[in-house]
Amino acid sequence: MFTARRFRTSRMGIFLILFMFTLAVACSQPISSLGRAKTLPSQTGIDGLGLGTNLTGIADWSTQLPFIDGFKSSRSWFTRCAPEEACSAEWSTDEADKLDLDSHGWVKSLPAPTDPPRYSRVSTLLYREIGRYPGGQYVVLYDGEGAIEYEFDAKKDVGASRPGRDLIDVTPSDSGILLTVSATDPAKTGNYIRNIRVIPTQFEQTYESEIFNPVFLERIKQFGTLRFMDWMATNNSQQSKWQNRPQIEDKSYAEKGVPLELMIELANRLRANPWFNMPHQATDEYMINFAQLVKTKLDPKLTAYVELSNEVWNWMFDQAQYALKQGKARWGEDKGDAYMQWYGMRTAQMSDIWKRAFGNQHSRVRTIISTQTAWKGLETSALDCPLWVAEGNQPCYQHGLDAYAVTGYFSGGLGDDQERATVEAWLNDPDGGVKRALAQIEQGGNLKTSDSLADTKQGFIYHQQVAQQKQLKLVVYEGGQSLANPNSEKLTEFFIKLNRRPEMYKFYQQLLNDWKETGGTLFMNFADIGEPSKWGSWGVLEHVDQESSPRYNALLNFIAQNQLR
Repeated sequence: MFTARRFRTSRMGIFLILFMFTLAVACSQPISSLGRAKTLPSQTGIDGLGLGTNLTGIADWSTQLPFIDGFKSSRSWFTRCAPEEACSAEWSTDEADKLDLDSHGWVKSLPAPTDPPRYSRVSTLLYREIGRYPGGQYVVLYDGEGAIEYEFDAKKDVGASRPGRDLIDVTPSDSGILLTVSATDPAKTGNYIRNIRVIPTQFEQTYESEIFNPVFLERIKQFGTLRFMDWMATNNSQQSKWQNRPQIEDKSYAEKGVPLELMIELANRLRANPWFNMPHQATDEYMINFAQLVKTKLDPKLTAYVELSNEVWNWMFDQAQYALKQGKARWGEDKGDAYMQWYGMRTAQMSDIWKRAFGNQHSRVRTIISTQTAWKGLETSALDCPLWVAEGNQPCYQHGLDAYAVTGYFSGGLGDDQERATVEAWLNDPDGGVKRALAQIEQGGNLKTSDSLADTKQGFIYHQQVAQQKQLKLVVYEGGQSLANPNSEKLTEFFIKLNRRPEMYKFYQQLLNDWKETGGTLFMNFADIGEPSKWGSWGVLEHVDQESSPRYNALLNFIAQNQLR
């Protein structure tokens, strides 16, 4: 009934784990040394100081609520039995592999009770475990013939409904809306139920042109760059061919990601530079077509930032394993840093493809290469890529690359498991451990590990020197606090409270001013809107209805103070 949510654990904890793991991998060879939002001017981005934000991923449980059509964030179909069937007590029959789907994910047919599959209907969830989402009347529009049923927060107004247009009354709770297709294409003519849309009634006449939740637009309109990494479902992506990319007509964008056309539309409406992440398996054709569509549809006053995948060094993700396999296949099993050299090579090829696609407008594109921030020296393999150079190519960083990207996280090391007992003991202090935790975040010194704001600044200084040596701009692809320990309920509660404290305003201002002082250019907050959990408090706003928070206010005030918008 429940699905695991995408998570990010403490960044320093991840870095330590990955450092040890990657050392083992690399031991064979040392690493070498639509209604419009307010019109605003564009930020300077990587050509000067800039502040943007990552957007949290699309999910039925996301509090971001970016689309007017709630069905575009719905969960994958799951298979069920009718109430009169013997298996009706089961939440799901777990037969998703037997679904008869079209190319956009719509169910073409359902088995009869006498057929081999146990299921005879399919369901999905909307607004699950959110609690706070717009209530009242919704209209459910759909093409085709069949029957749709509604449970949990939704009740069908039978008298006001007609084929192709159901009216439902919604009373929000954590249960969300359970939508079930109980019959489809009854005449067997191919006219199955498809193109389901779940729209608040006030948007019924405008949802096709407005597309985006106006409250969502209001919350993010000040940011000059939007990183679409999670909107593109970049981590563990299976995309490779252009014809299999996300499409406007797809059942939900929570499965393969948001279509490029909508990301461009959002960027154009907000006059924000888009940051795209190419799938790690993307073919040259995929990249060429992607670039050409951006060139055609993106406002020419905006700049497109392009990065290959995300954290290709991070062994939590398939892209790291893929890069290692590809690199060793090309250069030999004994090449321990093959994953970083392959990543550098493919980034260079991506840059060449995009710059050629834009031709004499290549200045509208900025290509980016990144590294694992805590492992100083690892970046050399990707930037210099000597194995590819030995094949007769220029070093990877010389292929038109514009920026070198790192993270800008801080946590004071509070979330590291090795510090868990110590930090939990602080909770017995008269102030609940707040004073010592805040001091640790700012300067470190109370724990064996640090990851303080002071440490983060030193990281900026080191990587700025690397960027200058390669004549690249230094950018932060993700940054902010990273307080999390999923193994401790006590610390989860403590960290959520810390993130809501007014001191976070000062910490974010210090982080951004340190970034500015060390010559940084574009800084990308992680992330815009998301509910806190044991996996972290990544959203600077917890819900799209929230108008302010210490962290969010710090970001907006930095933008205003530096006239970035």
